[in-house]
Amino acid sequence: MSSGRLQPLEAPRSLAEDAADRIREQILGGGFHQGEHLVETRIAQDLNISRGPVREAFKLLRAEGLLQEEPRRGSFVVRMSPEDVRGIYGLRAAIEGRAARMVAELHDLTVVDRLASLVDAIDGAVDRGEASEVFAADLAFHAALVEAAGNVSLEEVFTRYVPRMRALLRLDEHVYRRLDDIAKEHRPLVEAIRRGDAAAAATLAEAHCDHAGDLIAAYVETRESSDGDLS
Repeated sequence: MSSGRLQPLEAPRSLAEDAADRIREQILGGGFHQGEHLVETRIAQDLNISRGPVREAFKLLRAEGLLQEEPRRGSFVVRMSPEDVRGIYGLRAAIEGRAARMVAELHDLTVVDRLASLVDAIDGAVDRGEASEVFAADLAFHAALVEAAGNVSLEEVFTRYVPRMRALLRLDEHVYRRLDDIAKEHRPLVEAIRRGDAAAAATLAEAHCDHAGDLIAAYVETRESSDGDLS
């Protein structure tokens, strides 16, 4: 009898998942604008697939908070209001403040060095003047902070809101006139974690999220009052 073991097959991706990936890329990359009406037939024609997978893709993107369905009108790219922004960043402040406290209490210098290297990555992107890289590195830092806390529930909630946070990155580019301000706000947080100062780490993490949320919400509010177009 053969003792060989077969490796399990990976489940094939569905057309709906592939379609969702393409649509998501366009939303996050600015190809589709906030508030834009997405028509199933047009998307299906562009992707050269039937409407069924597109309909399922829309469901996936609605669950991520990137699309919203309006009765008798169809699906639209979510438009962020100032209240939406403050809500997301308020949640981030709560999650990341708790995560920063837990990471500081763990006082694992390997984790501290990892976070410091991610701040260095932000600096490198700043030096190159690559705004999109700066904000991608910024998000990677915050994801690593939450992951390092070792709390599955915190990480699950954070991850659930990652797509909507990525949708705000293009707004961030308008808010932060000097990209190095982003990196500067992270270094005191990393140093507090390095010292094992849990209270300071929590306060700094919350303040960073609250500050970013206030700036972005104010920007969104200004755009709404001027022309109503966030794209």
